[in-house]
Amino acid sequence: MPVARAVLVALVLLVALPATAQDRLSADDFLDRVTGRTATFVMYYSGNLVGVEQFLRRDRTVWARSDGSCAYGTVFVREGQVCFSYDDERPPKSHCWVPFEVDDTLVVAAPDGSEFQRIDVLNDDRVVCEPPPTS
Repeated sequence: MPVARAVLVALVLLVALPATAQDRLSADDFLDRVTGRTATFVMYYSGNLVGVEQFLRRDRTVWARSDGSCAYGTVFVREGQVCFSYDDERPPKSHCWVPFEVDDTLVVAAPDGSEFQRIDVLNDDRVVCEPPPTS
């Protein structure tokens, strides 16, 4: 990411997130916190469920969307962002997020600042999909 664009994105994120204690996390710090755990993602402001993701390893997840569909995900780091690609998406696409911590809550922001999600629950539960993901 060019430096000017990175600075612009950082400014957008700082303005858009609440004026509370917020810290940018490295992708590795984020993955350290969620690997081996299950995260319930909700929209930052509304609290509407986005989905539940079980981080099986640093590079593999099971994602249960709010509509009940499930897929295996591949996790990778690109330009300091945590990115996901799901086996059932055709054509394949990447979903990248900038991780933050806001008042002890893990938050991810779309790189352009258009969407913010927070981890509402982080626990050791398994994601159960009916039927199981086949990808």
